[in-house]
Amino acid sequence: MIVCLAALLCLSGCGLVALPFRVAGDVVKVVPVVGGPVGGPIHAVGDAIDP
Repeated sequence: MIVCLAALLCLSGCGLVALPFRVAGDVVKVVPVVGGPVGGPIHAVGDAIDP
């Protein structure tokens, strides 16, 4: 129970909003040719939301 509460505290606020951008950026980066240039800015949005 304590571990679950600690995880929720880490994901509260801006971190929860930034998570989809970070995950999408990481998934897009796997695409061979265009992954780096396209995934980088998407991941950067997540970083901008949750510094």
